[in-house]
Formats: sequence, C-alpha cells, structure tokens
Amino acid sequence: MKELKDHRQIAKDLELYTLEEKNGQGLPLLLPNYVIIRNQIQTFLREKQIIFGFQEVITPVLGSEGLYQTSGHLAHYEKYMFPVLSRNNENLRLRPMTCPHHCLIYQQKSRSYRELPLRLCENSFLFRYEASGGLKGLERPRTFELSDHHIFVSFDKLKEELKNNYHYISQILSVFDLQAKRLSFSTHNDNWQKYHPNKQIWEEAENILEEILQELSINYIRLPGEAAFYGPKLDIEVEAADGKIITLATMQVDFLTPQKFDLQYINNQQELKTPVLIHQSPIGSYQRFIALLCEQTQGKLPFWLAPVQLTILTINEEKEIMKYSEELQKKLIRLNLRVEVWNHKTIGHRISQVHQKKVPYHLIIGKEELKTKKIKLVNNRLTDKNQENLTISEEELCERLKKENNINKNFSL
Repeated sequence: MKELKDHRQIAKDLELYTLEEKNGQGLPLLLPNYVIIRNQIQTFLREKQIIFGFQEVITPVLGSEGLYQTSGHLAHYEKYMFPVLSRNNENLRLRPMTCPHHCLIYQQKSRSYRELPLRLCENSFLFRYEASGGLKGLERPRTFELSDHHIFVSFDKLKEELKNNYHYISQILSVFDLQAKRLSFSTHNDNWQKYHPNKQIWEEAENILEEILQELSINYIRLPGEAAFYGPKLDIEVEAADGKIITLATMQVDFLTPQKFDLQYINNQQELKTPVLIHQSPIGSYQRFIALLCEQTQGKLPFWLAPVQLTILTINEEKEIMKYSEELQKKLIRLNLRVEVWNHKTIGHRISQVHQKKVPYHLIIGKEELKTKKIKLVNNRLTDKNQENLTISEEELCERLKKENNINKNFSL
C-alpha cells in the first residue's frame, strides 16, 4: 500500500500556509490558496446553517477572567489558555472556547419556550496554548478558526434535537466524502477533579446519548474518562496520514454551563426552567479539516474546492494567442471559476507544475485553437493511460465546468 503524504508536504505543493520563526511557534500564516478553500467551505456551510435554522453571531476573541471563572474554563482548562492580559485593573484572556460568549447572548433577554431550540453559530477564532512538541502544521496550531455551533434546547426536545444535529453533521460530511474511522462516545470517570461533580447530571446526559446511538443503530466505541469537563460527547474521528486518530466533528451535551450562567426560559406553564446546551461542530476547525482533506485526497481536492481549477497553457507569447487566452480566462472567471493563464518557461515544465499543484484541468492554446475555435481539455485527475482529452467548443467548456463547480445541493432534514 502506497504511503500517504502528510498534509504538511501537500500544503507546501499547494502553497496553503507558511510557518515563520519570527511569527511564533504554532502560528501559521495562511496564504491565498488556503483562504480560497476555507471560503468555499464556509459559503457551503452558511447555506446549510440557514436551512437548519442557525443564526450567525460574532463575539470577541477576548473575555474577562470573570467570564471564564463562571464557565469553569479557568478551573478545568487553564493549562491550555494563554496567560492573563492585565491593564488598567482589567484582566482579560484570549478565549479557548466560544460557549461562554454565546451564553451571554442567550442571557441578553428573557426567553420563552417558543424560542427554543435557539441555534447560534459562529466562525470562531480560538487560542489554545499547545505544548511545542505537540504542534503539527494545520492539524494542531495554537490559534485556529472553529465552525462553532451552540444550541439551547428544552429537556423534552433534547433527544430530537440531538438526532437532527447528528443527521446535519452526517449530511455535511457526506458532501466531502471523508472516510470516518470510528465514532467515539466519551464519558466521565471517577476523577472528580477533572469533571463537575453532579453524578445525576452525568447519568442523565450519558443515558440520552447512548439511547440515541442505539435508536439510530450506530456503531461506536465507549471511551471512559475522555468526556469534556461539562458533559459527555460524540466524536466522529478520522485517521491522519501518520496513523493517529483525529477528531473531525463533535456533538456534546452540557447541563452544567446553563446552570452556571443562570440561563432560563419560561415554559408553557409560565414556570422558569433551565435549558440544556448542545455544543456542536460539523467539521471542527477549518485548519484541521483542510489538513485532513488534503491527506485523504492527497491534494486532489474536489473541483469546487481546488484553489486553481483550470490553467490555460499558451504555446508561445504571440499577441493573438495571449489575447485569446486572456479573453477566455475572463469569460470563465465571470462564471465564478478560478482560472490562470501560464506562459512562463517551457510547455513541459508548465505541465509538470500543473500536476504538482494538483490543478484539475488544463488547456493548451496555440494557432490551431485560434483557427478552429475548438479547445482540447485535459483532465489531470485521471491516470495517463486513461487520461480524458476532450476537444470541445468554448460554450461546451463553460457549460461543463459550470456544472462541475455546482456542488451537491441535495440537503434535506
């Protein structure tokens, strides 16, 4: 079996990020090609979030120490947090998680049961001080962007909401065709220094998640002692190129945090009740997700995600050939396609670069193409023996690429 390339090697070929000593350890500088991929994923997710009823919010990357004392992060998670920032009698922290901020949004006004479930989402920039020995490219940096979801729900609707969220995550991941290794069910153990000590809450939360797994006939492994400090979780995990198991998507049940923030809603009997909080992320962090995508595809990303989708290679730099190539490029760009004209060095060198950078398609434009107005489209994703060379018109080219760029829109809940 051929050994898989690590995402760090692939990212170098695709020019996704760079690490500079002057910038600090574990702080990748994300390059234009990375941003293209991230923006494509983000646009896709936003469409799905709207369908599912999420409302997008933006919260600060800093919070007061008091905020993280209330949430419990200082008590249970401080070793992963950056040191306190003190000025003018204010003590601030770079946030390791977004849930405390979303609790404050919930708290801004009184809530009725009719407003629940309240589904909030955010592309959150988070900061966690990973040990220098544990840092690994995009997979484990010290700052990252999380596709973060928090759902505030009444207890009687909790199971239904968890099932819907599981389907939501599964359908999103199916579009990317990522191969999951396993689903883990992380529970608490008797180390009460690590977890909040309310045994009844733990029992309720774990029973509900286990019932859902059984009702949906999902195979899973149980991992005692791997729960978050506030509750049990389900993680969809994949295998990285180095054989390590990495969490991709997560869904976590939290009875504790709403109590800590004194969150309430008025039920249909006009009584005050405390909601349950679901922490959920369908792809985890964008950095890690893109790293795993690169490894599983070995850089041959789906057409709609490829930073450069088509290169136009000119035979020479004659004025007419360049003019035609640039006009064709503009025509394709207007169709929201990412197209570049390459006219540097030899044609052989450029074709080699096309394969190294995993560009899905290329065209070669010369006098014959100008004369016939027919273009030879080369599919670089196929092996040389079976390589698909299509001679087509401009209109056929535009229609083909436009259709391929339209990702799977079939998404029902």
